[in-house]
Amino acid sequence: MTKSNRKKLEKNISHKKGKAQGLIILGLLVFLAGIIVYGPVLNSDDKMDYSSFEGEIITDSMVCMLRGDIKSRPTLPIEINSKTYWGCCQNCLGKLMRNENNALFALDPFSGQSVDKADAIIRQDPQNNKRVFFFKSNETYNQYLKIINKK
Repeated sequence: MTKSNRKKLEKNISHKKGKAQGLIILGLLVFLAGIIVYGPVLNSDDKMDYSSFEGEIITDSMVCMLRGDIKSRPTLPIEINSKTYWGCCQNCLGKLMRNENNALFALDPFSGQSVDKADAIIRQDPQNNKRVFFFKSNETYNQYLKIINKK
């Protein structure tokens, strides 16, 4: 190999290394920009103001009916026996569909009666504002509030 050919080869290799390093740096910058732009959206559950639900009937679609917690964005619907239930993920929807551990029902915290979650009045748990209770009616909810406010 002649000196001029070797210099051309070294220059070509050096150019390719520089190009590869440039692409790696560009990729890292795009990745970091994505984290900066979408990071807050991905962590929106952590920043949710749960106090806005205080004393309000909570929309079914904002609750995972399997886990009994409030979500920052609408959950996924599933129709079972002509009623609509809501779950936060495919796993929860599957458990609702199979009615695993009687998942379609909850106990009204005041009356102790079984309530179909699709028909229930959904209210925020006063002691844990990220969670919900399923009530048979507004009356049982109001009676429940009277009891816990006496404590």
